[in-house]
Amino acid sequence: MSILDGPLRGRGIGSVLQAQRAYAAARGERVKFGLMVPEAFVRGIRDLGYRSNADALAELIDNALQAYAERIDVVFGYAGGGSTKKPVQMAVIDDGHGMEAAMIRMAIMWGGTHRENDRSGLGRYGYGLPCAAVSLGRRFTVLSKVEGSGLHSVTLDLDDLMGGLYNDRAGDIIVPEPAPATLPAFVEEHLALAYPDGWRSGTIILLDKLDRLEWLTTSRLADNFVRQFGTTYHKLRGQAAIYVDGEFVEPIDPLFLTPSFRFFDVDDDRAQGLDPVRVEVRDPEGGRFLGAMTLRYAWLPPSFGSIDKARDAVGINANPRFQVLKDYHGIIFSRNGRLIDVQTRTPWTTFINNDRYIKVEVEFSAGLDELFGVTTSKQQVTISTFIWDLLRAAGLPKAIEQLRIKVKEAKAARRVEALVPKPGERLASERVMSSATLGTESAGAAQQLGLALRLSPYSLLFEHAPDKPFFRIDRRDGGRALLINTAHRFYDDIYDGPASTPEMRTALELMLFCFGDAILEANDEKKTIYAQHVAGWSRRLELALAMLAEHLARGEEEDVGAMLYDPTLD
Repeated sequence: MSILDGPLRGRGIGSVLQAQRAYAAARGERVKFGLMVPEAFVRGIRDLGYRSNADALAELIDNALQAYAERIDVVFGYAGGGSTKKPVQMAVIDDGHGMEAAMIRMAIMWGGTHRENDRSGLGRYGYGLPCAAVSLGRRFTVLSKVEGSGLHSVTLDLDDLMGGLYNDRAGDIIVPEPAPATLPAFVEEHLALAYPDGWRSGTIILLDKLDRLEWLTTSRLADNFVRQFGTTYHKLRGQAAIYVDGEFVEPIDPLFLTPSFRFFDVDDDRAQGLDPVRVEVRDPEGGRFLGAMTLRYAWLPPSFGSIDKARDAVGINANPRFQVLKDYHGIIFSRNGRLIDVQTRTPWTTFINNDRYIKVEVEFSAGLDELFGVTTSKQQVTISTFIWDLLRAAGLPKAIEQLRIKVKEAKAARRVEALVPKPGERLASERVMSSATLGTESAGAAQQLGLALRLSPYSLLFEHAPDKPFFRIDRRDGGRALLINTAHRFYDDIYDGPASTPEMRTALELMLFCFGDAILEANDEKKTIYAQHVAGWSRRLELALAMLAEHLARGEEEDVGAMLYDPTLD
């Protein structure tokens, strides 16, 4: 049964404890409770590292979930009488089934797990606990008890390990035997608050000698943990409640599609989802079912991460959603409901900064671990060609392009809204053209300027018309309307391009207004000729701008290929 199929406790604690006893009895004598490798192994494991402190702690949360915990706490401890600005200890506390004394000793070891190669939950190798613990500090203690028994613990101190204190007479490194334990004061205080009726069973991972914390303050550390755990475990919200320093971790859907989750309704902007797609994965030779993938898609309005919706999400204008947009930028990969990796590169495209507003998730079952190249730390996937081919066949590349188009159109609409004046306001180009027209018609143009501003016969509009000229002029409402085509490269690359300024846009508007005047005032024969010229100019301009973009992307040293001249455009 998968961890996603229902409450973990429903699978029965008794059978788990029996499996632990059998594992400890069978393996304990054979390995002599030794680390089996010299001190350099532990130093090397520390230096392998995790992407973040939160990724390391997630390994311990995984174990708690698989122990049927209903509540998981990350608690900070401080030096006696010292500052609470930064913790000197951390503890991950759960109320799961716990471990008997012999199993605690095994759990300290790399590879010590009765769930070896289990595909139904979150862990497989038994590396998570010791790897995560030593990546944060130089000492860790595992304290645990099963219901109706006493508390026991085993401690591994890397300084003592380097000093040879764990070596037996033969020189082998031996994990200390479990011993009856007492709780640290800060853990005992927390248990009294969290479990007023008593803490009956569970496991506590106590982390000491913390020398690899990324954040300088408790508040920054806690905020980062709350956000990352909320995202990593959002699909497993029904399995256990997670708390950090007493704060409940609200689930965060990185696609922002779940109404009850955090950041969904920060403001009126909403994510727009596409229909999810389920893909069965079968052995290409025998057709045997190996597992399944589910693809989820969403696109977000370009103002989704902004406070002031008229401006980009930069600096203090970024709302709380923006950090999630930034951290989970690319294709999100989740295994058995647990988020494990985000990748920006695929065989057919690469996600760039502008793609923050498109979201793609690939959820897969643990039976596909080898095909997804899942690492022991569950931090990274290395996708096989076979899986990429299945994703391509399932329409992933087309879906990504569709999402990009949606965002691009939304950005164009947002920009148009910003460029079009509010009721009662006129653009500078409209005012200039109106006053210039009156000036040619009357010597008293200056005296009539006020009337011209109110009754301007010129107006600027926008339209999205693929395969049409980059502009056109039309008679409308007793005046003349210039319509700029947002589907043409002229709009994105020049009029609203990276180097565009209000002055430049106004100058372009004036130029096109004047071209438009010449077209409207021409006779019918010339109008037909002018229309043909404008269509030819538009096609040539589209081609030239496309080649310019290619040239800039490749660099100056590479030939971009064809010449700008194309006789079919004449």
